[in-house]
Amino acid sequence: MDIVKTLLANRGLKTKAQIEQFFHPIPPVDLKTPFDSKPAIQLIKAHIKKGHQIAIYGDYDVDGICSTAIAWETLYSVYKNVFPHIPHRESEGYGLSTKGIDHCLEQGAKLIIAVDNGIVAYDQVAYCRKRKCDIIIIDHHETGSKKLTANCILHSTSSCAAGLTWLFCRDYVLSCHPERSRGIPPLASLGRDDKLELVAIATVCDIVPLLGPNRSFAKYGLEELHRTTRPGLQALFVEAGIKDAIGPYEVGFIIGPRLNAAGRLEHAIDSLRLLCTKDPKRAQQLAASIGQTNRDRQDATLSAVTHALSAVTTTDLIIAADKSYHQGVIGLVAAKLVEKYHRPAIAISIGELESKGSARSIPGFHITDHLRTAEKLLVNIGGHAMAAGFTVENSQLEILISKLTSIKIDPKLLVKTQRVDAVVPLSTINYKLSTKLKAFEPFGLGNPTPIFKSSHLSISDSKSVGQTGKHLKFKVGELEAIYFNAPKLPSNPVDLVYSLEENTWNGQTKLQLLIKDVQPSS
Repeated sequence: MDIVKTLLANRGLKTKAQIEQFFHPIPPVDLKTPFDSKPAIQLIKAHIKKGHQIAIYGDYDVDGICSTAIAWETLYSVYKNVFPHIPHRESEGYGLSTKGIDHCLEQGAKLIIAVDNGIVAYDQVAYCRKRKCDIIIIDHHETGSKKLTANCILHSTSSCAAGLTWLFCRDYVLSCHPERSRGIPPLASLGRDDKLELVAIATVCDIVPLLGPNRSFAKYGLEELHRTTRPGLQALFVEAGIKDAIGPYEVGFIIGPRLNAAGRLEHAIDSLRLLCTKDPKRAQQLAASIGQTNRDRQDATLSAVTHALSAVTTTDLIIAADKSYHQGVIGLVAAKLVEKYHRPAIAISIGELESKGSARSIPGFHITDHLRTAEKLLVNIGGHAMAAGFTVENSQLEILISKLTSIKIDPKLLVKTQRVDAVVPLSTINYKLSTKLKAFEPFGLGNPTPIFKSSHLSISDSKSVGQTGKHLKFKVGELEAIYFNAPKLPSNPVDLVYSLEENTWNGQTKLQLLIKDVQPSS
C-alpha cells in the first residue's frame, strides 16, 4: 500500500494539479479574490477624498476580531479617520444592530465596513442606508433569501472572514500602488506580511476546511505567526506558556480561547487592542487581563456544562436551556453536548424578555437550515452547516424547543465512528513515514491528522501516568504509546487505532503512538 496516495485520496485529492497545490500551496499574494473588489475600493476612496469617518464594524469572536484588525490596520496606515467597532455581546448582540450603527454614526461615520457579519442583516442595512450612511459587507456566512441593500457585498464561503478581508485589503493596497501590477508581486516590497498571521489564527479557530486557499492561509500564516513581532501576540504567548513551535493545536486550543474569552465575558475590544498595540507594556497588561478572563470563562463553562449534562434529555437533537447560563459560554456548552452525545445540540441562555441560543452540529446535519424551519419564531438567526446562533422571545421559547426537538434524524448520522485512514502493519511506522506525514501539515478540518489501525498486537510495560493516573503509557513492540483518559485495556492480542507523533523529552526525540482506541483482536 502507498500510504501517501491513500491519505491524498481520503482527502479528495486525486489529480496531479490537486496534489501539487496541496503539497505546494499557492502563496496568498497570488490567490484569486473570489469577488469583485473594485466597487468597494472606489467607494472607500470616495469617502477618503471627502475626509469622512469610516467605521470597521466587526464581531466579538476570533474571526471577527482578526478581520477588524486587518481592515483597520490597512486603512489606518494610509488614512487616519478610520475607527473600529466591536459589538458588546450582551448590550448589542451579534452582528449589525441599530444600536451599534448608531454608535458608529455618533462617531461621525459616513461609511461602515462590516466584516464577518451583515450578510443577513436586512433591516439593519436598510436602517444604515436610511441614515445616509454607506455600507460595505465582507462576510462568509450563508446568505438568506431576501435582497440585501448594502452598497457593496463581498461574499464568499471559500474562506473565513479574515481571509476574505485580507484578500480585499491586498486588492486595496494594490490599487494604491498600480506599479506593482506590472510584473512585481503585489506585496513583495512591503516585506513580511504581519496580517497573514491574523488570517492563520482566524482560519484555524473558525474551523474552516484546510484545503485550497485556506491551506495557503494556514501554512504561510502559521510561518508568519511563528516569527511575529506583534507585542500583543508575543505577550499572549508568554502568558499562555507557549515556548516552542506554534501550530494548529496552540492556535485552536491556547491562543484562540484567550482571544475569544474577552468577547464571551467582557468586551472583545480588548482582544483587538491586544492584537494591534505597539506598546509592549500595554501588551503585557492586556495579555494578563485576557488570561484572567479566560480562567473565569473556564469556570463559567464548567458550571454550565455540569448543569446541562445533568438536565438534558437524549433526543435526536438535544437542547439545554437555563437562566444561569452566561451568554458568552453557550456555544461551548453546545459543543460539549455534541462531544458527549454525538447529536446536534443547542444551549440557550434564558434572559428576562429574550433568550440567546447557540447551536453546534454533527457531519451530515445542517443545523442552520433546521433552525430556519422555525424562523418565524425567531428574532434573528445566522450561521452555517455546523454552527449557528439565534435570538428568541421568551414567549416563543417553549414552542421553539418543541418544534426543534421533534425532528427525527437519520440514525446512521447519530452513530459516532472512529475514522481510520489506513490499516497498516506496525512495521510501517517509522521515521521515514513520520517525515512524509509532516508534508501534510497543517492539519485541521478537511485535512485531519492521519489515523492508522494495526491488528494483532501485544501491549507491554503498561503504567498509569498523569496527576490523577487517568492516562496510560505502554509499549507496542519497540514503539512507545500514550493513551489519554484510557479505559481498562483488553487482554492481548489487541487492535490499535492511533496517530503518529514525534515526542521530544530531555533533548531526545522518539516516535510515539497517540492511541485513539484499543479493541480485542478478532
